[in-house]
Formats: sequence, structure tokens, C-alpha cells
Amino acid sequence: MLRDKKPLFFLAENVSGMLASRHSDALDNIKQHFIESGYDLSFEMLNARDYGVAQDRKRVFFIGFRKDLGVKFEFPKPLDKKLTLKDIIWDIKESVVSADNKNYSQNRCTLANHEYMTGGFSSMYMSRNRVRSWDEPSFTIQAGGRHAPLHPQAPKMELIAKDKRRFVEGSEDLYRRLSIRECARVQSFPDEHEFYYKNLAAGYKMVGNAVPPTLAYHIAKAIRGALQITEKRVQKNITQNIQYDPRVAREFW
Repeated sequence: MLRDKKPLFFLAENVSGMLASRHSDALDNIKQHFIESGYDLSFEMLNARDYGVAQDRKRVFFIGFRKDLGVKFEFPKPLDKKLTLKDIIWDIKESVVSADNKNYSQNRCTLANHEYMTGGFSSMYMSRNRVRSWDEPSFTIQAGGRHAPLHPQAPKMELIAKDKRRFVEGSEDLYRRLSIRECARVQSFPDEHEFYYKNLAAGYKMVGNAVPPTLAYHIAKAIRGALQITEKRVQKNITQNIQYDPRVAREFW
């Protein structure tokens, strides 16, 4: 039989920090495991900003195809157009609401999930600037609401000492976290995709842990294209060598 029990391909994703030199042995082990499992491995770090997502978000992707398929895979090429925060969240800057004082939803959003976490900011958070301007992409959307980027309505934070910043005096009221909906838009979720939670922390976690849908689309499109090219090649080889039987081609896949 031509057919293998293993899936045609696999896809795995992880944070860019795994490329640090201290993790080199672990990374080599991961790669070797995929290869020894019978897959041709493609491996690359992508920035979501290059694929229609309005944030700097670098992630490592592992894509493997079964060796017997002979797939030649190429990661998608970066797009020319780069989106900014103004492109994504400008139109909803006036309609945001805050959570209650315990960071539970007050259920009064006119746009689903357009509410932001309240509360103070840790010294770690204040160690660097957390504001990107309207004409820039967002910082990475994280899974923790307390570490959400600040809204671009505020001026960039001032450096006052090593690893210590402050909000610009007189503009303190402008510093708020991005809302869950703003984070979702930055991640490229449509407004129709609603997140259900009571505590806002859960909403931020759902959004921040996700792979941006637009980036996922471009990767999926590249995978589909590689499989289609391979399928055409297989069918051509079958036709040239034996009388073509579609059942044979189906058995291969």
C-alpha cells in the first residue's frame, strides 16, 4: 500500500525565545524528533506583521510533510502592505468602557468585548515603553491582560532611570490598556468573533494565546498549494506508468 498511517503533514508553533542559544540542544532534539518520525521538516521564524497583522509578533513555525510525498514547501512571502494601529482601531477609540473595580465585565459594551482591564502597573511593566503610536504596529498581544499594550492615544512613556519609566505628567488619564476587542482586532479577529467570559483576564488570555487568523490563512494557503502541486505530480506519474485509476491516487493520499 502507498498510504502511510501518519498524517500528510503537521504544523507546530512556538515563541521566538526558543531560538536563544541556551535552548539550542532542545531545539535540535525537537527537529530531530520530527525528522525521525518520517517528515521532511521546514522551519522558520515569521513576524505576523509581514502577513496583514497590525502587530510585531515573531513566532517559530515547524511544518513537516510525510517523506514519501516529496513535498517541496516554501513559507509564504511577506506582503507589501503593512498595517498600523490607526488602520485597525481608530474607529472605535471613543466607544470603549472599563471593567468594574474587580475586573469583571459590566456587560454594557456597544461593541462586543470592547472593555479594558483596570488597575495599577507593576515595576516590570514600567521598565520599558508600552505605547506604540497610531502610525506604528502594536507590540505583541500577550495572554495576560495586565501586560496588554497601552492605547496609542497616550504619549510614549518617559525614561527616568535605567529600566524605569513613567507616564508623561499631565497626560496620566490617557494611559489605559487596549481593550479585549482592540487586542482581538490587532490579532486580526473580525468583530463578529465574540469572546465569552466574566473576568476580563480570561478574555485577554483567549485573544493573546491565539495564532492571528490572517497569518494562519497565509500559512494554510501555502500548505494547500504545496499539496496541490504534489498531487498533480503524483497523478502525472501514475498516468505515465499505469492506466490511471483514481482509486490509486486516493489511496496515496
